[in-house]
Amino acid sequence: MEITDITRESDDAVQEMVVTMTASADEVNTYIDKAFKELAKNEIPGFRKGKAPREVIEREAGGHDIVFARIAEDIVNGEAPALLDDADVLFIGDPQFNLEKIPAENQPFTFTISGPVPPEGTLSSYDEVSIEMPPNEATEAEIETQIDELLSVYYNYDVINDPDYEVEDGDYVTVRMTIMNDGAVIPGLNDVERMLSIGGGSMPESFDEHVIGSKIGYTLDFDFDAKGQEERPELGDGNLHANVEVMQIRKRVLPELDEEFLAKIGATSLDDLHDQMKMTINMQKDRELPKLLEQKVVDALIERFEGEVPEYYVEFMRDNVSRELMQRLQKEGTGLQDWMLKNNVEAEKMQEEVNQESIDRAKRDMALEALFKEKGWEVTDEDIKRELSGVDDAEAQIAELKEAHRMADLRKMCRQSMAARWLAKTADITVVE
Repeated sequence: MEITDITRESDDAVQEMVVTMTASADEVNTYIDKAFKELAKNEIPGFRKGKAPREVIEREAGGHDIVFARIAEDIVNGEAPALLDDADVLFIGDPQFNLEKIPAENQPFTFTISGPVPPEGTLSSYDEVSIEMPPNEATEAEIETQIDELLSVYYNYDVINDPDYEVEDGDYVTVRMTIMNDGAVIPGLNDVERMLSIGGGSMPESFDEHVIGSKIGYTLDFDFDAKGQEERPELGDGNLHANVEVMQIRKRVLPELDEEFLAKIGATSLDDLHDQMKMTINMQKDRELPKLLEQKVVDALIERFEGEVPEYYVEFMRDNVSRELMQRLQKEGTGLQDWMLKNNVEAEKMQEEVNQESIDRAKRDMALEALFKEKGWEVTDEDIKRELSGVDDAEAQIAELKEAHRMADLRKMCRQSMAARWLAKTADITVVE
């Protein structure tokens, strides 16, 4: 059997592929003979098994049209999946099988398979992209930042005992507070003792502004709002009021880079610490920069995407995103509702994020496919082996995919990987610290 025509059809909403296939007369006869051999195994009154004429077998099985309609299904199911896979036709969902007439002995049989496929996209340019990247080697600024981060792990708190000291941005203040929303006390925030990081996001900025400048023993009574405070959704968005007693003020103190501290972290000297930080950063860069480079070049390509993603493809991607989320939660042993409550995720916000992720994935898919097609590249056996370079037994994986008629999926992965590698290889990169 062979594919005799492939046509992409598009209306305002959906892009479909119509694939015409034809089985030769010999192939049709083979399927007919096979079908009647199976039907002849049934008990037919008046005949020994396998001895009834075909017209009798047809009558017992429901009639000529029914028998040959089943043969048509056998031909489609037996031949079409491999042909579609070889032709890189990837339907979204189950395709539709269409035929004008049922098979007949000694005659070729033609039918079509149609269904929605990933839409083709267009880009404003197919040239190299321009991006900014951090340096490949550790810089002095990065090393100093890494050392500062290390010091911050070993901080201590110094209590401020000066009664005249006024709270500053960056201080840690222990308070006893009650927070109300539209006159009602917020559960869990009624006369509670908390240590707050002023300016550190423990509470909204409008709250911190009232605490800054206060002293130990002060009692503060003020209104504030939770605008921009996503980490404290329990505050809500009503009219907030706070009653706060300042109990203690502390400053975070970082250790000195002296011999004692250096010995504690396993460094023999400042130079040794510097070299350790440099090696750590370079190892991280070696591991992470290739991923960052690919992400940036693909993002730059997506910016050239023209038009909108068809809704049917966004919906297809949305199903994938939702399924992946549920699989991840199942692996973690939790349910969606429990996860949302634990992470203070609102249903509406989650839906927005899933929808945006779906659009982003669709654009990435369409942009990389458009680039591959424009460049006229082809996927070779070497490209397939390269795509499976991280698999323990690539040959076994390929054999499994061929058996399942999933090679088209693998070749699609190859196309997109090749496009992304070309973007990374040819990109105009500006190094920015």
